[in-house]
Order: sequence, then C-alpha cells, then structure tokens
Amino acid sequence: MKRSIAAICVCFAVLVSGPACAGSPLAQLTPIAGAPVFFDAKRITAVVALPTNEFTVSAEAIRLSPQIFFPLPAEVASNGPKKPVTQVLGIFANLMPVTESVDDVLKLAGRDQFAQFTLMSGATVWMRASAIGWVSHEFPAAGIPNAGSFVGLGLAPGRPTALKEDVDQVRKAIEQIAP
Repeated sequence: MKRSIAAICVCFAVLVSGPACAGSPLAQLTPIAGAPVFFDAKRITAVVALPTNEFTVSAEAIRLSPQIFFPLPAEVASNGPKKPVTQVLGIFANLMPVTESVDDVLKLAGRDQFAQFTLMSGATVWMRASAIGWVSHEFPAAGIPNAGSFVGLGLAPGRPTALKEDVDQVRKAIEQIAP
C-alpha cells in the first residue's frame, strides 16, 4: 500500500514538474542555507534584496496576510538591522534567500522582462511584467492606506503586493516590457 502511494506521488510529481523545464536549460541558484537548486529561470517572478525573515509567523497570520510575499515595513523593522540578502520569488511558494546578487539573478532570468518598483518598506523589487495579473488603486482588505497601487503577482495573484508607485506608473512600466 505504501509503495503504491509513493509510486502515485512520484508519477504526479513527474507530470507536474516535467513541463516546467521542458525545452530550456536549467538555471542554478544557491540558497543561503542549502544545496544548489536547478530550475527553469522563466519561473522567477520577482527579485528583491531584503533582510532575511527570522521572526515566526503563525499559519493563521500567513493565511490572512495581505502581503504574503513581501514583509511590511513594521515586520522588517522588528527583524532588527540586518544586511539585505537577495531573495527570489517564483521557484518556491515563498521568497527564497540566495547567495547570488540581485543583478546576477536578473541576468539569469532575463532583465529585460522585469520592471522595477518600490515596496512600502522602501526596498526595490524587480517583477516579471508577465507575472503581474492585475493592478488596482485600492485594496481595502490590505489595510495599507499610503500605497500608490496594489498588484497581484505570480502564484497567488489574489494576494496583493502594495507598491509606492501609482497605477499609471505601474501600467506604463508593464506596457513598456510586455510584447
């Protein structure tokens, strides 16, 4: 019985992951705490330099969080002064801190496909234009009053990311990149 379940899981994993890398060479990044990861570079949806998150967040807080990917300024401040680390979104469900620089990751992923924006914390974030599902002036449920705009990004476009840029600036940046 266990072998049957394991075989089904392996088959499912092969089916799900197979097309992700089909036809393109695998890229490599090194997480700050682990072995190199090989993946399709087109999967990268955002790159940012932020201090690593060492605070604990309950599953309920994550479920309700309007900023699932990028921490809010108060969370960054509560984490204490730490050197920013390049963090990549799109390979896994959450940010992955890596040893490579933001510039190196953007070269790997295709810099010309990314637009530069500013998170509410003041950090610069590079987002793949084709991964932005929507842009809005408001997202009341997020509870972030000073945001210039909100975007739905990548794997969870229903979770907004607050940006300092207004909707028109975001739209122009996306339209300059989009084919």
